[in-house]
Amino acid sequence: MNYRWGDYDRTEAKSKYKWVYELKNKRTGDLVYLARMYSGNLEGKKMFDTERDAALAVDRFLIGKGKEPVNILKRR
Repeated sequence: MNYRWGDYDRTEAKSKYKWVYELKNKRTGDLVYLARMYSGNLEGKKMFDTERDAALAVDRFLIGKGKEPVNILKRR
């Protein structure tokens, strides 16, 4: 799905995952989830259809940077 940043507003809903935010499409009312990923001064953002997919993306980003995952994934 293609997302345009200007078409979304952040909702008041609190995600159960760290660094995951719920966004609502202004025109259609559809919900998507934003994964905001930080590591030092590096920041990345990506939208996903499900809250779980966004949480997994955050965890994969952190593992790729050599840090501990904070949401779903566990280090072996």
